[in-house]
Amino acid sequence: MVEQISYARVKSDPLSAQTYSQRKQNKHDQEMAMLAKAFAKTKDIHSVLDAPCGVGRASIWLAQQGREVTGIDLGKAALKLAGELAQEAGVKISFASHDIFALPFANKQFDATLCFRLLHHFESEELRARLIAEMCRVSDRYVVMSRISPHSVTSWRRRLRFKLFGKPIKQYPVTAAALDAQFKKQGFSPVIQVGGSEFLHSLQLHVYMRN
Repeated sequence: MVEQISYARVKSDPLSAQTYSQRKQNKHDQEMAMLAKAFAKTKDIHSVLDAPCGVGRASIWLAQQGREVTGIDLGKAALKLAGELAQEAGVKISFASHDIFALPFANKQFDATLCFRLLHHFESEELRARLIAEMCRVSDRYVVMSRISPHSVTSWRRRLRFKLFGKPIKQYPVTAAALDAQFKKQGFSPVIQVGGSEFLHSLQLHVYMRN
């Protein structure tokens, strides 16, 4: 039986898209710094797929680095706002609405694919494996993907709140070893992990290269 995908967190209305875009500046700067460290370990990257692109934060940063960027998302409001923000930033980005589990792109169409702040929305190993397989399929050389560490203080607190008070866990952590294993199945090897101490920092960013 194929597990059903939930699209509850898609930013389809203007309010949710606008709220998501108003990320604290220091958080935004920290995440863009992570992207800079990760992409510094890649070579000869021209075309990049940002999947999903949300309101275009990473897409705009990538375009500002001189990359040809395609951003995809299912949230129509998010895509509209992403286009407006890209125009304000003076960069050209191709935005389109596509399902990340069924991308309309050819095998190895992009030099690299970025999948930022998405994997942790899926509790099921099956869905995570499907997502990774699709990211690898359309990537000729690199996949850059984030995850939430199960070893961080934040993750421990979430598990404790669930156990004591039944508060639902909405961000599902994955170990680096588990992520490496999934990419190995797709013929990709780890290049670098960015994010600092996993005890202090939940968000970790990994770069994988096609063998």
